[in-house]
Amino acid sequence: MRIVRFFVHNWPLKIAALFLAVLLYVGMVALQSTQQWPGTVAIDIAHQPANSYLIKPDPLPEVSGIRYIAAPDVPVTRDSFRAIVDLADVKPSESGDSLVKVTLIAEDPRIQIVDYQPQQIRVALDPIAHRQVSVVVSFGSAPSGLQPGSPILSVSTVDVFGAASIVRRVAYADAPVRIDASGLDVNTDADLVARDASNNVVSNVQFSPRTVHVDMLVGSQLQSQAVAVSPVITGNPASGYYISSVDVSPAVVTVRGQADALAALKGMAPTTAISVAGATADVTATVTLNLPSGVAEMTTGQIKVVVHLQSPGATRSVTVGVVPAGARSDLVYTLSTPSVTVTLGGAAAALNAFDTSTLVGTVSVRSLGAGVYSIVVSITVPPGIKVVAVSPVQVTVTISTPPSPSPSPQ
Repeated sequence: MRIVRFFVHNWPLKIAALFLAVLLYVGMVALQSTQQWPGTVAIDIAHQPANSYLIKPDPLPEVSGIRYIAAPDVPVTRDSFRAIVDLADVKPSESGDSLVKVTLIAEDPRIQIVDYQPQQIRVALDPIAHRQVSVVVSFGSAPSGLQPGSPILSVSTVDVFGAASIVRRVAYADAPVRIDASGLDVNTDADLVARDASNNVVSNVQFSPRTVHVDMLVGSQLQSQAVAVSPVITGNPASGYYISSVDVSPAVVTVRGQADALAALKGMAPTTAISVAGATADVTATVTLNLPSGVAEMTTGQIKVVVHLQSPGATRSVTVGVVPAGARSDLVYTLSTPSVTVTLGGAAAALNAFDTSTLVGTVSVRSLGAGVYSIVVSITVPPGIKVVAVSPVQVTVTISTPPSPSPSPQ
């Protein structure tokens, strides 16, 4: 009865309260009905593996069709949303792609996201690759009456890097320059452009360095001439040594320039300096030409120079002790002479620097038993020094057994 009385007591008031609650709930739902934002949100990349390059999709799509629930007083702008794809689990590969989730986040907790597109995208990561490619200068058609010379570059090759599948297409680095109609020589830094074997531009790669310096003669009376390479050698070799000969490769190069500048060379193209100061052996160097202003080498390259050094020949006689080699402890060895005279030959500087106190003559007695033998003396000398003569050449070696000890007196 009490329960019945509870429900019927003040029933009009209770029904009114219930009606009011339902009305407020309906109003709240109506005010927070699903809405669609008309804009788009860019997708950010998170946790992309190191040394990888995103090649698909290119460009990244944007999130659109965003449906959400929010109160009318909540402002909704582009900054209210943030879209992310996490690439932590995607493996870089030149073949194949991966399906990853697109996560849309509401920056305002009062905004509840209901739907958006796309919620997944396919991505492909390429490993980063490096290659060395040649630099090629391009200048189009030269103005009438002008003749450009061969360009001189600060570097002839550069490093190109980027996605492996794109780097593979790069055939060379183009260094475009402009030839002025006034005939001024080219002296500029050119921005490099990647091109494929068909001379088409290859995008999305980088160069190191990004620019090269180009020097190029431009004139109306340029001439070409073959000249001999003249190595410029500085300094003096160590005492007792002299330059016996010089090898140059290539020995002749072709240069280009104005007629008066070529005449000043007198048929010789000097190199950068090669120092032989204090040298005691042949000096090998790779150098470039040191041409005067107005003259350029037709084919840029390096010159290999070998400077050969020699020292005047000399001889020296020393006394060297002789010892048996391979002697047994149970035999006695007697040599006819304890020493021999050795005449050494070689470069004077090498002989003067050689410490003869380290020389030892040996006679091989290995595997020999008791008896008398005539054995050739062997002398070992370092490289650059030779044994001219040994006196005597052979030594008589007497090998005997030691006498038995006398018995002790009783």
